[in-house]
Amino acid sequence: MCYYLQIIMTSLIKQRLLIIAPHPDDEVIGCAGLIQKVKNNGGKVFVLFLTVGDTKDFSKKGISSLNDRKKEIKKVSSFLKYDKYDIAFEGEKYHLKLDLLGQKKLMDMIEKKSSVAIEKIRPTIVAFPSFHSYNQDHRVAAYATHAALRPAKRDVKHFVPIVLGYEEAADFWNNGMQLVPNFFVPTSEKEINNKLKALRLYRSQLRNLPSPRSPEAIMALARLRGTQSGNSFSEGFSAHRIL
Repeated sequence: MCYYLQIIMTSLIKQRLLIIAPHPDDEVIGCAGLIQKVKNNGGKVFVLFLTVGDTKDFSKKGISSLNDRKKEIKKVSSFLKYDKYDIAFEGEKYHLKLDLLGQKKLMDMIEKKSSVAIEKIRPTIVAFPSFHSYNQDHRVAAYATHAALRPAKRDVKHFVPIVLGYEEAADFWNNGMQLVPNFFVPTSEKEINNKLKALRLYRSQLRNLPSPRSPEAIMALARLRGTQSGNSFSEGFSAHRIL
């Protein structure tokens, strides 16, 4: 199969960006460069975290708590200057179990029910995770958001002109398919450093090499996407719609 790489040039001036993040830190890993570009060009940034809860993991501590992660969200939100964020489904009933909710409930939250829902904030750009992630929360989030962004008459439903899929290095562990970037956001050295600072503010989620969630892995991917797009650093996205 042959893929064609395309660089799409578009304006990021005064955009309204909504990021669908299955969990806290996904928005930083996938979109921190884009977030800074939008904010630095007079735009607004909104983040819908779909779920967060206590998590047993493979960190040294072995667990991250709901309260700790909510504190981290506040620090990151302040650092990257989010205009507003919302957590849709808190707690053990939902965390890492979004696939059990079903797509319809997620769509309702994304479209109308959340305080940062599409119909309330009327974004011009929406970014969501890869369809091909190994993580079930990411996959159902991607399909629900894609469905929520279906075309409709403008007087009936808000139409989002720019729809992007963001990538994470962790998603390279997949079932043989993966996001292929065709939309690149050039990232300055200051912006990539701020991305890594924001990542470190999610202290409970920070990992060392060879983890794909490590700062070194995030930097390596930024350099790769930069090389592919003629820049020192870039974030790569899959453009589902550009109008």
